[in-house]
Amino acid sequence: MSTFLIQGELVRQLRDYRLKAGLSQSDIAWKLGFSLPTVSRWERGISTPDLRATGAIVDFLRRADVYAGNVLLRSIVNARDSRNLWEGEDIRYLAGSRQEFAETPQMRAMIGNSIRRYMTGLYHDFIEDRAIVSSLKAGDLASIDFYGGASMSVTTIPDGFVQFKRISFQSELKGVIRGDTHSILIPQAEAPMAEGAVVHNWDTLSLPV
Repeated sequence: MSTFLIQGELVRQLRDYRLKAGLSQSDIAWKLGFSLPTVSRWERGISTPDLRATGAIVDFLRRADVYAGNVLLRSIVNARDSRNLWEGEDIRYLAGSRQEFAETPQMRAMIGNSIRRYMTGLYHDFIEDRAIVSSLKAGDLASIDFYGGASMSVTTIPDGFVQFKRISFQSELKGVIRGDTHSILIPQAEAPMAEGAVVHNWDTLSLPV
């Protein structure tokens, strides 16, 4: 996806939010730190945001979506399985289940920090794969299922079990990777594979059963 299309999508989302919230272009200009004529030109398609403006719009839309984010975080904390929310190529660990918080102090220490250096095995290989990251950015992938041992070095897997970890991707902002992951332990005898990954694209998931 070109930079121009990403910027156009951001401006569309910014305008949609402004109208939904009952804000004027002047309000948005003040909140972003740009002039009213600049915001007006964006919405009319006369000009596109530069790099600094694009960053300001992304940050603003994320803060504006704080309510939805809080709902998601509450659902993660209340989940019975292990869950976390990561965002961007840096992959920051933001939350885990209540049980995980209680039993894994290493996870509590990682909240808000990059988990890249903790990842291991197939999980690490996929997340570091540039082709996979490009597909995520383009919104081509819906989810990835991982089967195998620990995906992060702070996780331990009991003998006779396989970890099933699924990453589901969202496309709230095109070009921005955002995902929710959860994992459970499956008895090795019941797991469809001992180690490997299954990639799901949107076309496959939309096919009739």
